[in-house]
Amino acid sequence: MQKKAVFLLIFSLVFSPVLEAKPADDAHIRQIVGDMLREKDQKIEQLEARIRQLEQEKRVTPVAVVERGGQGKSAASDEPQPKPAVDGSAKTVAGGGDDSTVSGKLRALDKKVDELKTAAEEQGLDISGFFDINAKTGNSADQTFSLGSVELDLDYAHGDHFGASTALVFNGNSDPTSSGGADIAVALVDYHLYNDRIPPRGRIFNNQGLHIQAGRFDLPFGTDYQYFASKDRVTITAPLTTTRIQNGGYNSDGIRTYGSWNMINYSAFWTNGVYGNDGSTVGGRLGVSLGQNPYTVRRNTRDAIIEGIEFGVSHLSELDAHNYIRNTVYGADLSIGYGMWRLQNEFMLLQAHQDMFLDSDGDGVPDNAVGKGHQLGYHSTLIADLEGLIKHPLRAFVRYSRWQPSQQYGLDFDGATVVALNDLSTLSLGLNYKFSDHLRLKFEYSDTLGTWIAERYFDKRLGSAQIVMSF
Repeated sequence: MQKKAVFLLIFSLVFSPVLEAKPADDAHIRQIVGDMLREKDQKIEQLEARIRQLEQEKRVTPVAVVERGGQGKSAASDEPQPKPAVDGSAKTVAGGGDDSTVSGKLRALDKKVDELKTAAEEQGLDISGFFDINAKTGNSADQTFSLGSVELDLDYAHGDHFGASTALVFNGNSDPTSSGGADIAVALVDYHLYNDRIPPRGRIFNNQGLHIQAGRFDLPFGTDYQYFASKDRVTITAPLTTTRIQNGGYNSDGIRTYGSWNMINYSAFWTNGVYGNDGSTVGGRLGVSLGQNPYTVRRNTRDAIIEGIEFGVSHLSELDAHNYIRNTVYGADLSIGYGMWRLQNEFMLLQAHQDMFLDSDGDGVPDNAVGKGHQLGYHSTLIADLEGLIKHPLRAFVRYSRWQPSQQYGLDFDGATVVALNDLSTLSLGLNYKFSDHLRLKFEYSDTLGTWIAERYFDKRLGSAQIVMSF
């Protein structure tokens, strides 16, 4: 019992302070925990307040606007704010900034077109095209407004030596002698050396190199073949050498080769007949360029005045189905460029080796021989680039054309009506204004100087305007 009493005495002495202190320690612990919770609540409240402040600031952030005729101001303040820097593609509210003007919008359109073409070129495809809208004064077709041609050009390079090119054309109603509708003006495959670009039409001698092609194409004869497309032509109308001797421009199916080295360029072709529905045609052109740098890129753009002298001779022989010569055409061209001036001259002579027969009684069978259809034609065109003088991209042009047929009678556009023919002269003058790389406006006045032909759609005098949109 004594040992038990002693144990109880020792236990009480050791643990009694702990038992007595427990209530006090609990209160202290609760105080500490409470302080920590209050501090946490304060931090949470501060964080929530900061979030609410940021949200409020976001809702009331000043937005720069442009007042008509004034400076940029903040939506939340009347104090003027500096205008933000913008690039060429940025747009502003109407009435402010250069991009709200016509020229600014055209520059933005040019940039978008260039971006699309660049993306296609990265895949080996060069896409371009154009369309034109025409307006005329009183004319024999009674058309004031008309849609000309809508053309889509594709140029694809595959590998190092092969490619393809095509020009899809929709003919509008600007030419009353045309039946309209869609047509394929160019479609060819190409084997090339040194130059992998294959322009469907226009200036095919853009770079040094050699090409061998098969398909449908414009025949490189004379010099006007470079301007069959309205986007490439400075004038609105074509010269009489193209409209009369070439019946609108030589174009056929076959094979051709062309190339350029230093100052020499050549083309040769073998195609179907160009005047008849049968037979074949062989020919070509040899050109010499003097005073030109063949490796200069700028001279190859359609906007450049090509300086220097270029001389060319052309020949074409057409055979009938029995391989007898039906027609022979000779051509010579001379172009001189210096400073703001460009003079283009072209001469053609067609020698017919077979008599021409007309359907005099209208039964559909040609029965009236009118002799051999010899023809002579030439033109001189002077172009002046006035941009250096007036600080605006304006060109002026004047052209004199002459056509002399040997026969006194011919067929009208319908191929059946016999009409009287005479020597024909035409004087054309006008302006060509470049709004942008993709938009042009042309004006032209033509006068036949008292000459005439008894055709249904013949105008002695004509004033015309043309808008050409290219892409």
